[in-house]
Amino acid sequence: MSPMRRLGAEWIMGYAAGTLNEGETALVASHLSLVPQARADIAAAEAAGGMLLESLVPEPMADDALNRVLARLYEPEPARTREPPIADRVLPAPLQRWLGHGDVEALKWSILGPGMRKVTLWQGHGDRLWMLRAKPGTTVPGHGHGGVELTLVLSGSITDPTGTYRRGEVQEMDARHTHSLRVGTEEECICLAYTKGRMRFHGVIARTMQVALRF
Repeated sequence: MSPMRRLGAEWIMGYAAGTLNEGETALVASHLSLVPQARADIAAAEAAGGMLLESLVPEPMADDALNRVLARLYEPEPARTREPPIADRVLPAPLQRWLGHGDVEALKWSILGPGMRKVTLWQGHGDRLWMLRAKPGTTVPGHGHGGVELTLVLSGSITDPTGTYRRGEVQEMDARHTHSLRVGTEEECICLAYTKGRMRFHGVIARTMQVALRF
């Protein structure tokens, strides 16, 4: 297996601090669940955050703060929701918990292009969390990016000029990059992607399909 392509420290810090949006959090948590070193990375980020908190000037508490906290001890415990079973080996556990199930086939896939399907999981302020499902040997047309694009491989592999990416590995691109992708021939490829802004496909056919599919 090629060396693990891992997210940078800024993503880990953002995840530990809780400053990422919902789509970013789902992808980063999924990636970290597949990285053996993840616990150490998160612990280091949390320790750094703790040091920053210690340097802050404390704010005075309200006079009734203690009483309000003690009163909550007698509030009824909220009903616990049952954790969805981890039934599918493709979807990482954090993604299954976020979706509420682990069934790839239950997602509402739609056609993206020849040999490709997609499903949008979350949208917000022009950002999108979505999944790509492509048959072995499929080529994703050349495209650029409106902003950051994170692509986490969940099964199979994808290859572009920067290398080959397999399960658990993540590729980070931005508006400076253009590339095309080729899916490995060994098996179907499923990826979880987070994109800021719209993808800019090259070629008349690819652009026409993008307009028709409103993607």
